[in-house]
Amino acid sequence: MFFRVLSLLVAVGVIALIVTPDAPEYLRWMVWVYLFVMCGIGMLAMNAPRIHQWWLTKEAELKSRFKR
Repeated sequence: MFFRVLSLLVAVGVIALIVTPDAPEYLRWMVWVYLFVMCGIGMLAMNAPRIHQWWLTKEAELKSRFKR
């Protein structure tokens, strides 16, 4: 429960910093970096089964290559 509340506060704070016109410039850069990193993590999480399957096929190819 604590983690959910904390992540909700961070998300609301990020949006508030983007909307606020007089926020310091370094905070705006940090917020945009945070947003892009979270989007990247989300994309990795959504494609995790495909990535895992690709990883297994590449591992099997390498193992068969080294057994020769």
